[in-house]
Amino acid sequence: MKRALYGILMAFGIFLLVMPITIPVFYTSADFSVFNTKWNGASNFGRLLYEEGKIMPVITSYNSFDLGEREGVLIILGPDLSYSSLEIEEIKKFLDNGGTLVLIDDFGTGNDILRGLNLTARFVGIVPIDVFYSKNYNFPELVRILDPQLSVGVDKLVLNVPSAIVGAEGSIYTSKVTVMGNNQRQLPIMSELEYGNGKIILFSDPSVFINDMFEKNEPFIRNFVRYIKSDIIYIDESHHTNFNPYAVGTVVIKRSLNKIMAFYVILGVAVLAILIESGLALEGLSRVGNALLSKIFKEEKKSLDDVVEELKKEGYDEKILRKIIKEIQTGKKLGG
Repeated sequence: MKRALYGILMAFGIFLLVMPITIPVFYTSADFSVFNTKWNGASNFGRLLYEEGKIMPVITSYNSFDLGEREGVLIILGPDLSYSSLEIEEIKKFLDNGGTLVLIDDFGTGNDILRGLNLTARFVGIVPIDVFYSKNYNFPELVRILDPQLSVGVDKLVLNVPSAIVGAEGSIYTSKVTVMGNNQRQLPIMSELEYGNGKIILFSDPSVFINDMFEKNEPFIRNFVRYIKSDIIYIDESHHTNFNPYAVGTVVIKRSLNKIMAFYVILGVAVLAILIESGLALEGLSRVGNALLSKIFKEEKKSLDDVVEELKKEGYDEKILRKIIKEIQTGKKLGG
């Protein structure tokens, strides 16, 4: 009977190790949201970020979130709602604390932040035209990736109706024959700036990171995720106009057997069996129980003066009581 019980305990412990778990997820149709699994969402990008570290979505204003008191990386992907002066002040504090701001925008509201931080860099409001493209000129193909960490295994980077950056040097450029307005020159697509104790990474095409472009740009996106790696990454969802989660579901995660944890389960049941069979467990429980009972019900020691005072309250004469105590102590009435 006992063997069957120990077998059941081991089986149950191992079952807990391999049973699937479910986690809640939100669904939204907002452009560039990591919760959007459709073509215009960035759920694949979010998954890569999750694999590299802890991520936390920001769904309230920065001053409500106390961004300035935090450390790590803040990713702003395709914002289209304006930033208040209070929020920009929180971004300043965040950067002064050594945080990293990754601002990925084209024609959205990213320039609000750059102006608020008194930077000269800007996202331009014109689509650059390059002679090297995929499908048509709205999908330029870039090969000038100067940073070796970002270029590993990347043949080309395909953009999707991008902007460009002016007022800053770059680590990724268009070709030298790119036309913007009446000018022909190479333009930065990604720039990195020092700010306070932190840094700002600018990237001028959020569409690179959407699910529809993920397959084309996966090698680069993986490099980019490793490039900005941090213990914790905050993802701004509060500045997407239509970020309204329309459903909450669950994702089932299947787990394989962890051999080390299974060993500990078996070892734990074996130790429990030894304790029970040897009587040590019962003896240990008995000692613990006696200790608790003695602590709860132990008698309080009272002095003779306390006893006399209590008896006085019940009507006894104090002089007589004192005389009795004295005689007991000297042994006079006991033949001492």
